[in-house]
Amino acid sequence: MTTKKHQNQHSAPGKRSQSHSAASARTSGHAAPSKLKQYALTAGIGIAAFFGAYAVSHAVNRAPVAAVTATAPATANSAAVAPRTEAPPQQAATTENGVQKIAVKVGFDYSPSVIRLKAGVPAEITFGAAQGCTSVVQSSDLGFQEDLSTGGKTVKLQGLKPGTYGFACGMNMVRGQIVVS
Repeated sequence: MTTKKHQNQHSAPGKRSQSHSAASARTSGHAAPSKLKQYALTAGIGIAAFFGAYAVSHAVNRAPVAAVTATAPATANSAAVAPRTEAPPQQAATTENGVQKIAVKVGFDYSPSVIRLKAGVPAEITFGAAQGCTSVVQSSDLGFQEDLSTGGKTVKLQGLKPGTYGFACGMNMVRGQIVVS
């Protein structure tokens, strides 16, 4: 024994399939934006993971490490995980006609990453051409920003006071210092 409502559902299959089709069409209209949001979220997470890993890797590779005295003999495996003990590349500027001059190679980092200048003497720092993250070099300490994607640029500085001044890429991930004494 079936109820009249139950009979109507079975007796009118065309209506049921039409309403089911309409419901399916309504939900499929919302599927595309949902997938787009999912793809955007996945891409955003991937980009964040990439730059996070880059920052951690760069920080680990640049972190100063104390000298370690090993008592066990070195093996092939221990040499692969030896701590990095060298200091960041440093270089003093040369003086020509009363102006300190230095060239900085730009790649995945700055070489030298620490520039030594004499206080009170004008300086010219020439940064080489670069692409990607390091295509911009900037210093909020010294008030300059240069685009290196079209070629090298020379930053002219008046005689600086003693101190340490920072410079970095446009994303502030690759950094260097100007030490004035």
